[in-house]
Amino acid sequence: MAKNEHRYYYIKNYSTKGEMAISHHVFETIATEAVKRIKGASIYKGKANSRVNIYRPVACEMKKNGKIELSVDVSIKKGADVKATCEKIKEEITNDLLLAVETINVNVLINVANIGD
Repeated sequence: MAKNEHRYYYIKNYSTKGEMAISHHVFETIATEAVKRIKGASIYKGKANSRVNIYRPVACEMKKNGKIELSVDVSIKKGADVKATCEKIKEEITNDLLLAVETINVNVLINVANIGD
């Protein structure tokens, strides 16, 4: 097992001349950009009162079985329909991933971390 095997999604049967892999950063970037397009939602940034910030509002975990788990912490605008907004976010992320990397083996978890202005 390679050291970074679980930080990449390997595409099988892509080419007989080598392997093609997609970094977890790609999945995180796609999810972040998808949330930006949803009205009334944004990526939750966490509290900015710490000198060292290790908080990751968008995290991608590659499972051993080949499944990808994408956890996204969001802030929803006060007065917005939380359920409908979360469903829109999940749909947008899933569609973007399907278009970009041609995979649907992704579990998208939307965590509402804040409701505010």
